[in-house]
Amino acid sequence: MSEVWNKIEELARHIDARFNATGYRLSDPVGDYDWETNLYGSIKYRRAHVHTIDRRDTHKIYILHVTIFPHYNDPSPIWGFDAVCGPNKITGAFHDFSNAGDPDHPIMNWFAEESKKYQWNKPRELPEWARNIFSKNMVAAGNVQTGQELDDLCKLVQDSLEYYLENVGISQQDVADYHMAQNRYCHYQKQNPHVVRSMVSMGVEEAKIRQFVNTIQYPETA
Repeated sequence: MSEVWNKIEELARHIDARFNATGYRLSDPVGDYDWETNLYGSIKYRRAHVHTIDRRDTHKIYILHVTIFPHYNDPSPIWGFDAVCGPNKITGAFHDFSNAGDPDHPIMNWFAEESKKYQWNKPRELPEWARNIFSKNMVAAGNVQTGQELDDLCKLVQDSLEYYLENVGISQQDVADYHMAQNRYCHYQKQNPHVVRSMVSMGVEEAKIRQFVNTIQYPETA
């Protein structure tokens, strides 16, 4: 059994449990998807999304995607984590607190200091669409294998999740609207060609994955 898959699957269960403990399940996503996807809301955050794509049997791949969006009256950053995992290594791990209204928000400053504690053997270059929304402190690592680096990644994600869940919502304002900042994040996320391309390569219809990305993964609001 793959240690990489085991640890990321365990991390996915931990994250889902934390959303269950801090929020409430939103209605199930509309659509016939053959992967697990859960949505949560809370008085502290507007929308948390965790989904896993398990193609270990057919394509030797396991994908974990998580985002947490603050309420629209809160300039807290967006919490995001993605891991694309083969049996022996994570080919791409991405984690960030991304600006959604206040680039100098204390939560973002915390992540900037926390992420400096870790070093990654193979940092990944970000494409232009990603540089438009992710912070300069973003974790973008490839070829993450078992051992200290994998343990460090899981620890950082769990620690940052706890910090975020404890602090998001504190800066909510009575009269404020940061939904356009969140829309901007979603807009640029949808410029990533790899999401659709990889799912199509695994047999998912292009129209189906585009609908999922547009309405479940990164929906924009008027």
